[in-house]
Amino acid sequence: MNRRQALLGTAAAGTLGVTSTRSARAGEAKPCGRFVHITDVHITPTKQAPQGFAALWDHVNRRKDAAEFVLNTGDSVMAVDGGVTGAKAAEQIALWQAGIKAAKVPVFSSLGNHDVWGGTEPTEAIPAEKKGFALMTGVLGMPAPYYSFDRAGWHFISLNSMVNWPNYGTLSTEHLNWLQADLKATPADKPVVVFAHLPIVSVTSSLYGDSTRKDKTLAVPGAWQQIDCFAISEIFRKHPNVKLCLSGHMHTQDRCDYRGVSYICGGAASGAWWDGAEYGFPPCYGAVTLYDDGRFDYEFVDYGWTARAYKGKKLD
Repeated sequence: MNRRQALLGTAAAGTLGVTSTRSARAGEAKPCGRFVHITDVHITPTKQAPQGFAALWDHVNRRKDAAEFVLNTGDSVMAVDGGVTGAKAAEQIALWQAGIKAAKVPVFSSLGNHDVWGGTEPTEAIPAEKKGFALMTGVLGMPAPYYSFDRAGWHFISLNSMVNWPNYGTLSTEHLNWLQADLKATPADKPVVVFAHLPIVSVTSSLYGDSTRKDKTLAVPGAWQQIDCFAISEIFRKHPNVKLCLSGHMHTQDRCDYRGVSYICGGAASGAWWDGAEYGFPPCYGAVTLYDDGRFDYEFVDYGWTARAYKGKKLD
């Protein structure tokens, strides 16, 4: 399976492959943990998605630098939002549950915009009370729509980008207060990873197939990254142990470094929703090594899924 160099820092069309990036030279720092970052699986019975998801886990499980856990930043199913019925939601969930069995380590998730069930035509298996966040929170084994935990000497925070659903892209006052309290309770010498579906700070949300260009301005849709990005970054500024923020949603890869925090958008396990490469970015995952001094390595991995059609707007 091929590994090719991908452009990091800009979401450039026509780019395929893998890029390794380090927060800084690790020096004498010791690796203290390894994990895999997956996002935007969009599991569905069509487009050979189950086979593609199986290929991802086969690639992950054969790595010599074995992952100890997985972070999943949402849109795990193709879509249970909108008018999707309970029966259709159950079909997607069954595929997710079958596919995730291949993960040999714990999986910690965040909710994506397509993980919020619309509650249409409930069934005995998916009752009406599962409407909203409850359905996929349970399926993904999340203790709550947002939560935190410790692992490998680091602290991890899962945010809910959807908290103000259906007007997602901002955190509620309650959620912001919880985030501040959680960071305040975290020892200042313990490095922090924040993960969520929407990017907080992003290059690719400004550079998505030229669709943000409006006459002589750039206009980033609020649904493409956190609208309250500066407010969140202000919280992080007060807690310099926040080192890394991981996201998905855009199906393209980028990295931004802003005020001491690295923001990485991890592409998509499904590429262009299992139709090919989204603006040149193939189905991929991230391989992450953590160090005991708060540094990290992040590798974008093209796991070799065969869909290679270019999807996305091109300029002539």
